[in-house]
Amino acid sequence: MLLNQCAEETTIEDSMEASSSVVVSSCLTKRKAEFDPEEEEEEESDGEIEEGKAKIEERKAGGIDYLKVPEWDVDSFDGLDYYSSPEVLFSSEDEPFSEEAIQHYRLFKRQMIGSKGFYGDPALRPFDHYRGIKPMGLEWEALTDKDFRAYWEEMVYVCLQKLNKDKDSNVELVEVVRGYYRAGPRSKSYITFMAREKPDGPLVEYQAKCMVTLDRKRHPILCRPAPTPRP
Repeated sequence: MLLNQCAEETTIEDSMEASSSVVVSSCLTKRKAEFDPEEEEEEESDGEIEEGKAKIEERKAGGIDYLKVPEWDVDSFDGLDYYSSPEVLFSSEDEPFSEEAIQHYRLFKRQMIGSKGFYGDPALRPFDHYRGIKPMGLEWEALTDKDFRAYWEEMVYVCLQKLNKDKDSNVELVEVVRGYYRAGPRSKSYITFMAREKPDGPLVEYQAKCMVTLDRKRHPILCRPAPTPRP
């Protein structure tokens, strides 16, 4: 598979119109309650602001700089432990959520914290997705004429370029396996992919995390081999 590599900080295609922002409406749910104190960095906006649509002049709101470049190789999930909120949770209609929806949320939350954002069972039906991070099908539309597979391939190349430059390595993308997406003015993608560390080497599972800031620039956050599952 050959794709043109992207610069470390590149922009979404110039031809992308405001209406072709990342599509997440098919899986959005109204969000309310049970936010963690540790979620402040992730919960930068309660609203789902379309990439490229919000005005650049509004780059700062509530003390948040939406153009700030994320720090490389720093994981916001490090040191985060799961806890279950004792609060009674209510839907937007002020009716209690079903016990199943609450249990699904807590299980999804536990999985996301344990995997540091890279896995939550997509079969679960929680009342909300932890930190707004949602599983996306690879064939789902991300941008006009581009599905999430192609969208995430580009994100992986941004991360691999940074990794290979820093580590003097030659890791190559083979195939995107799955991904999770958090919308907003500083949207994030959590991507699991198969890679080769040398041309004739075995397949290795890798993880990449990438951000698109309000000015449509892509920024690598993490790129690493996937951790070995605990026995």
